Amino acid sequence: MRPTLNILGDEMINRILDEAMRIMAEDGMEIRGPGLRQRLLDSGLKTDTSGKRILFPAEVVKRAIASAPKSFTLYTRDGLPHAEIGGNNVHYVPGSSGLKILDHRTQQTRLSDSTDFIEYARLCDGLEHIAYLATAFSTNKDIESQVSDAWRLYMTLTTSRKPVVSGAFGEHGVTRMSEMMQLFRHDRAELIAKPMSIFTITATGNFRYGEDSCQNLLDCVEAGIPVEIVPVTLMGLIAPVTLVGALVFHMVDTLTGLTMSQIVRPGAPVLIGGAPATFHMKSASSPMAAIEAQHLNVAYVAIAKKLGAARGARRRDLRVRARHARFRADIQPAQAGVRQRGLWPVSAFRARDPGAR
Repeated sequence: MRPTLNILGDEMINRILDEAMRIMAEDGMEIRGPGLRQRLLDSGLKTDTSGKRILFPAEVVKRAIASAPKSFTLYTRDGLPHAEIGGNNVHYVPGSSGLKILDHRTQQTRLSDSTDFIEYARLCDGLEHIAYLATAFSTNKDIESQVSDAWRLYMTLTTSRKPVVSGAFGEHGVTRMSEMMQLFRHDRAELIAKPMSIFTITATGNFRYGEDSCQNLLDCVEAGIPVEIVPVTLMGLIAPVTLVGALVFHMVDTLTGLTMSQIVRPGAPVLIGGAPATFHMKSASSPMAAIEAQHLNVAYVAIAKKLGAARGARRRDLRVRARHARFRADIQPAQAGVRQRGLWPVSAFRARDPGAR
């Protein structure tokens, strides 16, 4: 028997969803990607009076929620079922897109390179309780940024058989990454039937999806790659400082992403995710381990469960936190029933002697 945690009642969840859908229907979302914007207009959606924002009526959103799968399976590189994303399953995976690493030998923060990444992937491939991998940090010491997203995926695919959480760094990065994964399947249809990755789509904030996020979502959904909608809900800066207000903003972003994915391809697998943080005005920092951010994590998971949607949670701490804060930040979402929990790798793990080749 596993203990559970829930901080929202059904009445409050319904009020938050009603307010989020009201904003989507009356104020809409700025969709900056021309390709996705045209697909939405072709589906019958309207714009506001300015012509800049797409309006999402409540009935369209509810229809999208109903068409999104309640669960889906991730497969290994070899095409074997590996992780069921759904039900009350909780999967711990590394975090993603770190800019630097903390070297466990020197205790110094530095840029990472490809050797660091290969050793990280080898280690996590052998860890039983790391369900699948992520393209966890950027190898920006030895690889050009224009190809670093594909390079990280290449190193993961050639090092581990486990599925992977990844994503593109630019507007047109998904296509080449999809083609890389298709090398491990007979054809595109098999890649859709047996997905080996989840790609992250980040809402820009302030009720806006930028060009990169729009094109990435469109390309992923058409290629059959499951997506996770991950708004960086920064409480007190680009979202209200209150829990309920921030939840409304968070759900506007995630429900918009979910709705767009279902308009492009009904039945496309999608997770409701998030990377909430608070804005610390004195230090101008955004701690993700703050208790307010953890409340938001647990709360949006409760809303996703109410909707019956798959859900994930991200954590991208750059340094080791106090043990209590770290335990709280990792265990609370699991108790709430999050299906994918991102853990940040805090050091450059070395699997062998650094002088060995």
